[in-house]
Amino acid sequence: MFQAWLSEGGAMYTRLFYGTIQSGKENEAWEVLHEFAHRVKHQRGCVLNQVLQNGNEIVGITSWETQADLAAYADSEVARELFKRIAPLFMGVPTVRSYEVKLNLWEQAAMQPS
Repeated sequence: MFQAWLSEGGAMYTRLFYGTIQSGKENEAWEVLHEFAHRVKHQRGCVLNQVLQNGNEIVGITSWETQADLAAYADSEVARELFKRIAPLFMGVPTVRSYEVKLNLWEQAAMQPS
């Protein structure tokens, strides 16, 4: 059985962070990402935090209850410190984009810890 959520005025927002880890920096990058994943999840309004990997490519996904929660995180010391520590481990500058969630479908199994 799947769950559904459709934005009707009370939109959630998702922030994507992506880049490519430099060769030889994978372990250091994962230490930083693991540490900050937990810190970010404890920020007000964070309802989802995922880190995806394909080779050296990394995508971080966070979803927020409100645009104000996302903005508060984006302007926070936690976000600045994460970017400061992770950027030197990436090839080039990591990219960050934010989106309004218009439709969200999920299976209950997606919410189980891995």
